Amino acid sequence: MTIEIDTIDASEREQWNEYVDQSAAGTFFHRYDVLEVIERHASAELYTLVGYKGQEPVGIFPIFEIRKGGISTAFSPPPGLGLPFLGPAHLNENKLKRRKLEKRRKRFIEGCLEWLNEASGPRYTRICTSTAYDDPRPFSWNDYDTTPLHTYLLDINRDEEQIKSSFSKSLRRYLDPDDDEAARFSIEEGGTDAIRFIHDQIQSRYEAQGRQYRVPLEFLIELFDTLPDGHVRPYVGTVDDERTSGIIIFEGRSTIYYSEGGGKPDIQFPINDLLHWRIIRDAVDRGIETYDLHGAESPRISEYKSKFNPELQTYYELEKGTPLMNVVSNLYKRYNSLG
Repeated sequence: MTIEIDTIDASEREQWNEYVDQSAAGTFFHRYDVLEVIERHASAELYTLVGYKGQEPVGIFPIFEIRKGGISTAFSPPPGLGLPFLGPAHLNENKLKRRKLEKRRKRFIEGCLEWLNEASGPRYTRICTSTAYDDPRPFSWNDYDTTPLHTYLLDINRDEEQIKSSFSKSLRRYLDPDDDEAARFSIEEGGTDAIRFIHDQIQSRYEAQGRQYRVPLEFLIELFDTLPDGHVRPYVGTVDDERTSGIIIFEGRSTIYYSEGGGKPDIQFPINDLLHWRIIRDAVDRGIETYDLHGAESPRISEYKSKFNPELQTYYELEKGTPLMNVVSNLYKRYNSLG
């Protein structure tokens, strides 16, 4: 069984997006218009690889090459933009038995890695898969180091009361404020001004901790301005007529993804709990099924987000490179550490 690897260009973006929608591992981050924005802000070259068995597509794999000082590196997703995962996504597997399924997956991944090596010969490669990509062995078999990572997925394909009743008692008590508390706050979905406020707030909190927040404001604003309405949703909470916190959400076809914000506010008021609850209720109304809360790798953040009673899900970091390129790996992890 031969798997041919080809690339799709911008003129075929609708075909690519159809593949994304057809794959269980396809996410918001795989959309062609999202990949184009990522490419510009990562100073990278985007390769949109597609594998075919005859005329049938068997998988897609977006990869970004970053070349500095004559040294090529490859990422999916690239560093510095706060993106949790990307990686390969398989297609048309429903009728395959285990033996054929594994053989096809292995040959698709090996074909993509061979294509990448011939095209750019990266000295270091780092890939983070989506949670639906559950078999990293084809990478391990090709000498990639495999590390499990974790996120929280909350099932919101339920009645609102069922969702709320599953939360911890310490969280539920804040979600039905009395009249006096309700009069103190408001939550609104905003636009670029809301994104600027949330970004400035995160940046200030990082600086107060002696850290540098590296996600570019321009990247978030271009995503908001470029993508169709509703794919980037900034929510801002106001308490006593002052904006106190905000959260930016990315929205795919059935999943919303926590992106930025929700830091500890300077006032004693549960505005972040109420922000998440408003985000969840709005998403339920739109027919969204899952909320990816992120943050499960940090003990401090996981202590908070576990109150929503989400499911812990595994995804994978896949790395390969020479010992001299370990510095690249460390820089990547530092740039992408938003907890």
